[in-house]
Amino acid sequence: MTRETDTIRIALIGAGPRGLGALEALVARLEGSGTTLDLTLFDDLQLPGAGPNFDPAQTPHSILNIPLRDVDIPPVLSLPCGDFTDWQFDRGHGDGERFPPRAELGDYLMARFRDMTQSSGVAIDVTALKSKASRLVQSDAGWQVRAQDRSYGPFHEVLLIPGQPLTPPDPQWARWSTHAKDTGACVINAYPDRLLLEAAKNWSDRRVGIRGLGLSTFDVIRFLTVGLGGRFEGETYHPSGKEPQRIYAFSLNGKPPFPKPVDAALDQKFDPTLQEVEQFEIAVQEAVAQGPDRALAPICEALLSPVVRIGATLGAAFDAKAVKLWLRTECDSPGDQEDQSPEETLKHGIAMAKGSTPPSVGYCVGQVWRKMQNELRANFNSARMEPETARTIVGFDEGIKRYSYGPPLRSSQELLAVINSGLVSLRVVEDPDIQLVDGGWHLEEHNAEANVSVMIDAVLPPPALEAVSDGLFTQLKSEGTLHPRYEGSGAATAPDGQVVGRDNEVRRGLSMLGRLALGSVIAADSIHDCFGASSDRWAEGVLERRGRKPD
Repeated sequence: MTRETDTIRIALIGAGPRGLGALEALVARLEGSGTTLDLTLFDDLQLPGAGPNFDPAQTPHSILNIPLRDVDIPPVLSLPCGDFTDWQFDRGHGDGERFPPRAELGDYLMARFRDMTQSSGVAIDVTALKSKASRLVQSDAGWQVRAQDRSYGPFHEVLLIPGQPLTPPDPQWARWSTHAKDTGACVINAYPDRLLLEAAKNWSDRRVGIRGLGLSTFDVIRFLTVGLGGRFEGETYHPSGKEPQRIYAFSLNGKPPFPKPVDAALDQKFDPTLQEVEQFEIAVQEAVAQGPDRALAPICEALLSPVVRIGATLGAAFDAKAVKLWLRTECDSPGDQEDQSPEETLKHGIAMAKGSTPPSVGYCVGQVWRKMQNELRANFNSARMEPETARTIVGFDEGIKRYSYGPPLRSSQELLAVINSGLVSLRVVEDPDIQLVDGGWHLEEHNAEANVSVMIDAVLPPPALEAVSDGLFTQLKSEGTLHPRYEGSGAATAPDGQVVGRDNEVRRGLSMLGRLALGSVIAADSIHDCFGASSDRWAEGVLERRGRKPD
């Protein structure tokens, strides 16, 4: 353990919620030890605790995709801010079924960061630099961080928490961007929402395309409707007259994700039993020990019992044979079980989420999978396994997200309402042929076609380390300090978050947590993961490394 009056010098490169969770885990272990923290933040946004995803300056139209009752991130320390539920209740937002704006969570996380650094009982000296780290160098004394032509350090520990670092646009978007500059058309990203809303004020006579049909698209639809003064009333949309002329959303498969159950009462009916959770944990432990060809077999076997039981309870017609067939198809070709049209998929999802029709196999699987994410992370992230086994299990999780990471029911109902109003069209929704034309793009699918002069990108770049073009990561990749767990994955890291180099050696004191370590970790796109076991393992590792350092 650490010794009295010891000081741990730590650099955080990125300072969003995951940095907050990691620091909380460390500070909780330092209380009463006499150890102090010398903490330096390298973050050009200066939103400690919140980061860009939960920027308090966002509009209220960017909302969480989980209700307040499911935001379970209580501080491990006794802090004035309390839990997020308490925070919301004190501000008149205590409805557990409400899906809070991300800005509200950002306000809370920033307050929680301030409370931790000022009221935790551990002396923390914070230096917040509004700059990006550009280079890391290791020496016998520790790690030096280069930023804005200055060197900082040495640090005992450097924690990389990049969120979504800079990546070049994919070839399609790069081509479209060049085309837009040449023709007067418009290309724009879904976020930051403030920039999109400002631009959209001039689109009332324009047709708009949205690349993507995932969670971000529901945000964009909200920006272009209520964000421009429209309102929803029941199943009807009342336009303000400021909306675009028409909106065309499209994706590779043309299928919207399935919404979450309407309320706690229905959601609880998908709860696995304690025994089923225990069997799932055992299955994941077995899976990570297998080769890729066998990895999913124990997981699918563990899903069978709860899915059959829950389906029967909710009046579904499927049996164990149908569940096995669905899971077998999902392992080989995710989504091939589903042959409904996009609008039929949307309506069926709404009906299942309302409880007005029995759930399908996929809907049951997705809700059970969502409820066992903590067990999945705990048993995957702490294990060592073959890279291809990791790829197989991560791929299964990513495919199931169309059910497990679905939007609020209200968001799906709003999408249906604007489709019924004629504002949004799904005529060219499934992988349309797209041609560059004067002033924009021509979209064509079978016998349907449309022209648009605005294109919104609602597709987030995948967390592939190879694609990251940020200067710091380019350096670390070129040196072999960072390398992918497998092709197309995030960085290789040890269970405690320490970076594992191309030579398969741990880089002592250099760690990475979060989305850009996908493949070494799983299911990282969750606020809960920021305050979970990965942060605990990192904090334990910091103390172990400090305890071994000579005087």
